[in-house]
Amino acid sequence: MDPREQFEQVSEILTGLVDGTRSDQLALATPCSDFTVRDLIGHFTLGRFLFAAGFAGDADRSAELIASMPQHLGDVLGSDHHATYHEATAAINSAAAGVEDLESTVSLIFGEMPAGYALQLLSSDNLVHCWDLACATGQDFNPAGELVDLTAEFFSSFISEDARAGGMFGPEVEVAGDASSLDKMLAFCGRQP
Repeated sequence: MDPREQFEQVSEILTGLVDGTRSDQLALATPCSDFTVRDLIGHFTLGRFLFAAGFAGDADRSAELIASMPQHLGDVLGSDHHATYHEATAAINSAAAGVEDLESTVSLIFGEMPAGYALQLLSSDNLVHCWDLACATGQDFNPAGELVDLTAEFFSSFISEDARAGGMFGPEVEVAGDASSLDKMLAFCGRQP
């Protein structure tokens, strides 16, 4: 699947889940132990703003976002988590559409990489957070098998022991051999399916 198509499909799922999240659910706990629902949405919303700046080659905007990063990521959302998320999504969609060559290099907060790889990274991260948000808010999450497989393939080479030791990902969780592809992918990312 083309990285743009992968991102569009994951973004559609994530947007549905954010839109389905009520304000009275923002204080709920999530599978990300340090995040409430509000912090989780703030995390991937800020991520979309940062990736948008990277794709657009806007170093000043990246620096501004990093300098103003709040202690609690939920504070990124202001008073309307729906509106801020949609603003970030519009920004990443516009910036990504402006990248003609997915092999071209983009500069992100954690380094330079090909634009297509950056889209795969964002898609994979967002798909796991779709599960986090769905679990926390009691919403359905049934991604297409191809999206799960692409995410599992990406993370199989991306998640290192250093990333786990640094807290980006938890230790791999053991699941039954006959577990679903989704559960195996989540377990590899340190989630308890």
